[in-house]
Amino acid sequence: MRSALITVISAALLVFFSTGCDQTAQDVAEMKTDTMVSFKGRNIDLKPYVEGWPYYGFKPSYDAGKLFYYHQDSTTSLKMLDLEGEMAFGDGTVISDIDFSKRNVWGMKYRKADGKLYWSGDEVNDEVINLYRLDPSNGHIEKLTDVPYIFGWSWDPSETKIAYIARLGSKEERLSELRVLDIESGEEEVIMKDVPEYRLLWGTPSWQPDGEGVVLHVARNAHRTKGNLIYADLKSKTWKLITDPEQNRYFPSVDETWLDDETMIVYSNEDGFVNLYRYNMANKQYAQLTSFTRDISDSEILEINGRKMMFIVLSNPIENDVLLMDLTSGQMVHQEKMDVNVSILDARDNQLLISTNSASKKFRIDEMQVRSEKFISSVKVDLPEDLRNKITHARVERVEYPTFDIDPESGKPRMLHGFLYHPKNPLPKEEQLVAIHSFYGGGNRFSNRTQILAEAGIYVFSPAPRGSFGFGKEFMALNDGDLGGNEIIDVIYAAKFVSEKLGIPASRVGVTGGSHGGYATMRLLTFPGEINGNEASFDWGFGISHAGFSDIVHFYENCNIPDWVTQEAGDPATEADKLRDRSPLYHADKMVGKLLLTHGTNDSRVPIEGSRWMADSLRAYDKDVTLVEFEGQGHGIKGLDNTIRNYNVWFDFLEKIN
Repeated sequence: MRSALITVISAALLVFFSTGCDQTAQDVAEMKTDTMVSFKGRNIDLKPYVEGWPYYGFKPSYDAGKLFYYHQDSTTSLKMLDLEGEMAFGDGTVISDIDFSKRNVWGMKYRKADGKLYWSGDEVNDEVINLYRLDPSNGHIEKLTDVPYIFGWSWDPSETKIAYIARLGSKEERLSELRVLDIESGEEEVIMKDVPEYRLLWGTPSWQPDGEGVVLHVARNAHRTKGNLIYADLKSKTWKLITDPEQNRYFPSVDETWLDDETMIVYSNEDGFVNLYRYNMANKQYAQLTSFTRDISDSEILEINGRKMMFIVLSNPIENDVLLMDLTSGQMVHQEKMDVNVSILDARDNQLLISTNSASKKFRIDEMQVRSEKFISSVKVDLPEDLRNKITHARVERVEYPTFDIDPESGKPRMLHGFLYHPKNPLPKEEQLVAIHSFYGGGNRFSNRTQILAEAGIYVFSPAPRGSFGFGKEFMALNDGDLGGNEIIDVIYAAKFVSEKLGIPASRVGVTGGSHGGYATMRLLTFPGEINGNEASFDWGFGISHAGFSDIVHFYENCNIPDWVTQEAGDPATEADKLRDRSPLYHADKMVGKLLLTHGTNDSRVPIEGSRWMADSLRAYDKDVTLVEFEGQGHGIKGLDNTIRNYNVWFDFLEKIN
């Protein structure tokens, strides 16, 4: 698709105990850094997970004839290998002396004209996002822009210019601009500024084939459900709306490949799911091309036998299909079911490089020949079989469970989807634990952490509460403006379901999550028992929150995604009392169970103060809380040492659960 769809997350380790005492620097230095962790008399070797396949972030390029990827060791290096022939990843050429565990890199692309790599990212995990260029021949990195944040970028058809969306300022005072950068000279010009009614937001600019203009995503009144498309004329520096502003849709986008100078392919979920639309700028005709009841998660326009075809990936957490559609007639030419998720990495002629994974399969890269009558795949990169056996310790069961409300379509209790991971070697019955993943769960994807917990004998349940992706726009919107509300009750019902199904008491059932899920974890352990007129409770045994926010208003005032807060929670200007009431910080006295908080000190998405304040407040009420800070880390935890330490922290904490 080469365009964004609707889908949108260190040397010093400080540990704060529930008593309020800080761990000393000497204690930190003496912490375990080997790969063996102990739990309930078991020894779990993390090495197969963190070192057995220390490669990730694969970016193959047919134009370069190379595969670019990261190798995590004592530092995280960026390497490259020839696409053809046997791939010995350990022998890849290091192309930069940067430790990439200390920075974010998003959307890496190879430019054939100069043989260099381009990406948007930061330098110290702080999400000050700019454009960078790396020369693989000498490792030299250039910073191409200097703005607080870049929402999205793309180069023109000749790859001589870059259109990017720069966010300036912050919160309600922020201003976003469309800028065009000349790649060779470094000169740039501002094409347009957004206005309060139509705010430039995340999305990839799509260039008109003749280079005369670009199409951009804007959010009406800064609301994510009010996504629209505008056309910006680069010569006149004017713009016009090309979609119906009254229609609700999330993050519409335009394929990078147009059908001709006037006709674009649009991705939009205005009918409930991400489908294809065609828009002609000359006659302003907008036509729906597909009516799938599952989202298009990826796609690529190919030319096969002289016809423009689109290879489409349809997916939700339950099932996946790949199909080929004739763009002229709209006819579905060929379709196949897949038991794995499929993502397109690169394309050439009628060939695709695709990555595949699922809840039980970690990773594979295939090369696929797309023909009108069949798809022929061959394995390009796969995990060694002995490693697959070492890192797969759970049997995956897809389940449905009833939540508290009625499904308006069926008139029966609403059923929610989830994946239940059964450890192949569970703990003795009287010691069994279950960790519930929130928020967002239910995804059909492999998780090292889930498999590590399974190897330790712990059950993991990953439910998809309302607001989760993959079940259409309507389901995803059920929690809009209701953060901390009915979505929380969905997770409580998940806990009740799995506790009864497995016969594990509430005292040994916990919840884990990061970011929104970190907030949800704290909210669940401090839930007051009623919301929206609905009563629910669960006597949680434990919670593990990473990078969570404990005060919604403070989060809004200090994060870099304030529009997310207004969509999910409400407007702090008019609903501050409601947001504070739904903030775990103000219900700390109600906390049940034990709570582990982890957070990176450089997190700009969710500032660390939220976790610090929560820990202080819980200590004041003599609650059992542990706070672990990861120095220099951002919204996630990166690097081998930090990863191993994080697992040590988890198992030290879980050892205390009775």
